[in-house]
Amino acid sequence: MTDADTEKVIASRIAEYLAAIGPAEPDPEHLAKMIVWALEQAGVTLDSGRDPVPDEAPGDQQVLVLPDRRDGALVIVCAGQFDQRTLGPISAAGTEALADPEISRIVLDVSRVTFADSSMLNEMFRLRRSTSLVLVGPLPLTLDRVLELTQARALFRIVDSIEAARTL
Repeated sequence: MTDADTEKVIASRIAEYLAAIGPAEPDPEHLAKMIVWALEQAGVTLDSGRDPVPDEAPGDQQVLVLPDRRDGALVIVCAGQFDQRTLGPISAAGTEALADPEISRIVLDVSRVTFADSSMLNEMFRLRRSTSLVLVGPLPLTLDRVLELTQARALFRIVDSIEAARTL
């Protein structure tokens, strides 16, 4: 991808973010995460000598709900370790999405999950029962293993990118 292409991708993602928040003040931390995410989606690596998303310490997790594009899909990006004790942010984001009549599909990006147990699987089942759920991978090893052991992999639609999930 050329620098010009990368700039277009980043500019469009920032414009989408700013349009989604409307007249409200942009949250600088959220905007920074959107920029890093857009860079990663464009295949750009930062040469700062460190990973654009900090390594998670054991037990850390991040859940980012991307701005609504008004396309019926809500994107929830997850990073870190998720078990019964740390599942709250995903559950809260999912509950809010399920309550919104404009949302017909939840896109759950699990590509940066470093650990997931059966609690995460239960949350995925809860979301799948109530709406269309699409997982964005590649699936992390632990989540893949949970799906394999429970023979639940076939129950979930898994795609390689958020854009692919939005177009289903």
